[in-house]
Amino acid sequence: MARYEGHPTTVQYPPAPGSMDVHLSEEGHLVLELPPGEVVTGTMAEIAAENIIRMASSGKLPLLLTLSGVESITRGAREVFSAARSLSAVAVIGVSPVDRVIANFLLGGEVQPCPTRYFSSEVDALIWLERFAS
Repeated sequence: MARYEGHPTTVQYPPAPGSMDVHLSEEGHLVLELPPGEVVTGTMAEIAAENIIRMASSGKLPLLLTLSGVESITRGAREVFSAARSLSAVAVIGVSPVDRVIANFLLGGEVQPCPTRYFSSEVDALIWLERFAS
């Protein structure tokens, strides 16, 4: 908490460029929000994967992955995401045709280590993820 002119106040800063928000939802699934307008690199994906592994240390958890507005995902990031072993399922959310193309690149090629599906609706994604919650 920061102080300004003697009054307590909460200071919120915008996320640093290239940062990704990873957190545990109240419903018990992980949430990973990729940074809009940015290229997601292998290094960025590795940091997110380390946070996911730490948060899911007690077992496998479902993940809600939001990629809306991402400029692109590098091959290195795709390799990191496709190697995730601490997830029970991944629901990928995007809203535009570009998001769908990026999701196809992210999910395409290799067999995913857990059930993975693309959604254009967060509600539908959350309903699907419920079946994979512990």
